[in-house]
Amino acid sequence: MDGVRGLAIVAVVLFHAELVAGPLTWLSEVNQELAHVRMPLLVGLSGLLLARSLAKGPRRHLAGKVRAVLWPYLVWATLDLTHVVVDRLVAREPLPADLARLAVYNPASYLWFLAFLFCYHVLATPMPAWLRSVAGPVLVLVGGTIESSDLHRFVALAGWFLVGDLLGRVAGPRVPRSVAAAVGEVRWGVLARIGRQSVVYYACHLLVMVYVVRLVREAGVDDPRLVVPVAVVVPLAVGAALVRLRRHRWVDALFVWPRVDSTAGTEQSGADAHRDQEGRECLATPSGRPRSTRRPRSTPSAASSSRS
Repeated sequence: MDGVRGLAIVAVVLFHAELVAGPLTWLSEVNQELAHVRMPLLVGLSGLLLARSLAKGPRRHLAGKVRAVLWPYLVWATLDLTHVVVDRLVAREPLPADLARLAVYNPASYLWFLAFLFCYHVLATPMPAWLRSVAGPVLVLVGGTIESSDLHRFVALAGWFLVGDLLGRVAGPRVPRSVAAAVGEVRWGVLARIGRQSVVYYACHLLVMVYVVRLVREAGVDDPRLVVPVAVVVPLAVGAALVRLRRHRWVDALFVWPRVDSTAGTEQSGADAHRDQEGRECLATPSGRPRSTRRPRSTPSAASSSRS
């Protein structure tokens, strides 16, 4: 699952690379083919572990989502809005008239996915399993009848979120061990590493992309064949660097609400959370980063160790 999630994150990066640094004919064709897969896949993967998280109780479930989904949304939405304001001030242009609303929710921002995901978890919390099973397919169908808009996107993806939950509850336990073992043998490599810390790559990639493309163009390089690879590689490289740096509290706080471990009296680091399944599955975060006792490291970094 980590590898598939990582693949979906790369697909999102490719889409934004075309918008920021394109166009390229081949990239446009790829993005067109992926248009109806990218976000349903990401949100469906996020729903796979919903039942497991809900089993811990509504309070713990929602607390985990506040820490691992709502918190990074607020942090990076603030950074994104700051970027817009600074750009306007430097260009001596007026600030957006709806700046106060944009501070809460900006539908044009790439971070809408995290906002939607948090809402889906809140809405799904009081729903019994049978209702979630029925609502998923129904919402997918209803969403398809709504004109392209934020409402269409919200409803359709809510359906895919609950379809993921249904698959996790019904199909997951019935997957033969031989099939699960075969899937586990697939060498996802870097895609699996991206998938394990998907919220890091998702949250940071577009801001990094915008500024690196700006620097490249200011250096006189305008050919999309040269700019697009930079727009893809550099944000992914910065994401990998941030994953490694999550061992530091101030970096980890960009992606999960800082929490002090009462048993040890020290704040749990991002590296510890990364070693735990619930903490490292960022976009599918079942419950954020649970408390755990510190164990000796057997890997050189968080990036090389094994959703939300």
